[in-house]
Amino acid sequence: MIIRVSELQAQEMEKPRGGKGTAIRLAYEAACGFKGEVTNFAMMSLQPNSAIGMHQHQGDMEIYLMLDGNAKTIDNDVEAVLNAGDMLVTKDGEQHCLVNEGDTPITFLAMIIKH
Repeated sequence: MIIRVSELQAQEMEKPRGGKGTAIRLAYEAACGFKGEVTNFAMMSLQPNSAIGMHQHQGDMEIYLMLDGNAKTIDNDVEAVLNAGDMLVTKDGEQHCLVNEGDTPITFLAMIIKH
């Protein structure tokens, strides 16, 4: 099966997870027909001066794979910068956020997997 990005519906998210600004979400999970464990599989574009707020995962884990740009993250209590190709893994019971302090959008894949 081939899923073309042009066929996906973009969803604009204001203040994602209690953050600030705007993220644009392309939902792949519906197009792929995932059943069961994968509840989110999306390409995200976090706009300049926007953030996905600090949130904790319970009963699931989340993976961010940076595609382009760089972003600040707080992974539990550790602050770091993620660059293209870096992956952030937030396991059950852990918390994280993602901040775009730059002048251009950043793009990353986001996947949530239930336990």
